[in-house]
Amino acid sequence: MENNQIELGDGDDSSGSLSYHDISDHEDDSSELSDDEQINNIDDVPVPEEDNTEGENLVGDHLYLGAMEEVRGRTLLDEDSIVEMPVVVQDGLICVPGQILPLTISHPHIIAMMRQVIEGNHIFGILSFRPFEPHINNAKYKIGATAEIYEYGEEAEGFESGFGFRIKARIRQRIKIIQARRQIDGIIIARVQILPEMEVSDSLYCCRSYSIDKHRLSPATSSDISLASLLSKKRIYDLQYKIPYSIWPSWVHRSYDLQFVAQRVLLELRTSIFVDVGSGSIVPRNPIDLSYWVIQNLPLDDDLRLQLLSINNPNQRLRAELSVLQRCEFLCCRECDYAVARQTDVFAMSKEGPQGVYVNPFGHVHETVTVHRVDGLSVTTPPSTEFSWFPGYAWSIVECSYCHSHMGWLFTANDRHLQPARFWGLCRRSLKPRLKANDENEFVVVV
Repeated sequence: MENNQIELGDGDDSSGSLSYHDISDHEDDSSELSDDEQINNIDDVPVPEEDNTEGENLVGDHLYLGAMEEVRGRTLLDEDSIVEMPVVVQDGLICVPGQILPLTISHPHIIAMMRQVIEGNHIFGILSFRPFEPHINNAKYKIGATAEIYEYGEEAEGFESGFGFRIKARIRQRIKIIQARRQIDGIIIARVQILPEMEVSDSLYCCRSYSIDKHRLSPATSSDISLASLLSKKRIYDLQYKIPYSIWPSWVHRSYDLQFVAQRVLLELRTSIFVDVGSGSIVPRNPIDLSYWVIQNLPLDDDLRLQLLSINNPNQRLRAELSVLQRCEFLCCRECDYAVARQTDVFAMSKEGPQGVYVNPFGHVHETVTVHRVDGLSVTTPPSTEFSWFPGYAWSIVECSYCHSHMGWLFTANDRHLQPARFWGLCRRSLKPRLKANDENEFVVVV
């Protein structure tokens, strides 16, 4: 009943590299930030008022899929555990924890598999590459994610109601494929490892002054991240980093302070490109969730996205993302490299952020970045409201004016009271970011 069994080795993942942001650039406590910009902890980053909350919630709920039934319960698998689960391959779709994944399914064997998953623990795996392809031996291509079904709908008649079996799933945890086999019905069953979040403990815990433990707001622990959120950063550095019990300067310890690195990422989002005035409240405050939110909303190529997801340490992941954030300038056509949008044109039309995952009636999944303005794109079809991802908007297909490759859609409001009156949804797979030249040393990612 089973064949095509394949054992996957660790492989050699030395083909790509990431540039890590050098926190040492901010060696002085206040060298980069003015008094008004000094932030005591990650929860103090200002959050602008949201002016389109209702519309964003409607988009994030994927109402175009029609009425669906709720699946109750939640399952989180133990980190580092080895489990078997059915997996679904979505070519070119690299899922990130926290993401919403809508799917429409017409293949009867996959529908039967999904029904079994719904009756069980609601968990299945999602991969961007087929595990039997030769390049899967490269470690980064073995990275996938678990998806937990929380709503489903049976096959419905009529184009407007949806097409085929429909599900909504939330991406929960990263996985690494160990072994995969294909059953006689074509379903892939994989043996996977649940990848852990390996947080670094307080670097000054062992060399602290034990005599002042009784004066601390909370007992010192080996993972003292909660203390960092209670005390101001300046107070932490005055009490700990300036005490000469360590041979390393303060900026070295700050480089491994998860809360401090997360604060730098939030400041970069607030002051530069991806977070518009009306979308600040959708950014997570938890550093681990923040690291995944940035990956989800950066229009990166597949290799770089997989590299970031293969990093088990959230501090290391955030530092790499900070470097990419500071170097992004333009979004370009993947085929001809023409700059079609600026990073400052990106905005959020969904509660998930500027980039979301959407599905059409035929099962094709698209990751779409919403932007205010574009350059060098041509509209090729008249507006249509059928199966529109954005309630109240009609869509038209757009292509690159220079190489004529598909770039996404123009969405125009049917109601003059809707804001914005029009915007563009660009396919992530049709884009590539143009990065500023990096003068810093580059380090190969170690996973």
